[in-house]
Amino acid sequence: MRTPHPATRAALLLIGHGSRVGSANRLLRRLARDLNARFPGRVIEACYLEAARPDIPAGIKTCVRRGASRILFVPYFLYLGGHVGRDLPKAAARARARHPDLQIRIAPHLGADPRLVAIVSHRIRRGLRASRWS
Repeated sequence: MRTPHPATRAALLLIGHGSRVGSANRLLRRLARDLNARFPGRVIEACYLEAARPDIPAGIKTCVRRGASRILFVPYFLYLGGHVGRDLPKAAARARARHPDLQIRIAPHLGADPRLVAIVSHRIRRGLRASRWS
């Protein structure tokens, strides 16, 4: 696979809600590391909307420092609530104002993807077995 020219290098900025519980935040950082294998040559960073660091401006700064001229916000959110529908577009607008040469887009949130049914079903089966409810 060809690595994009540095002048057009696109970054993937995974954005989670953030938690005051550090172990909860590690999940998103682990996901960012795991995605490196699927998107070689891309800058992949994790950041948080609130309650944890790095925040979105710091995540953007890291992407730019690593050579990105394009950033795709990747919302790690299930619902199109206030954070996805309002806060992320505002963060993108603020970033565009601070970095006029930076292209920023927002990918779709996780939403009601049918593949989530399989994941939730798996968790239900595990919960039923662990509770010995068969």
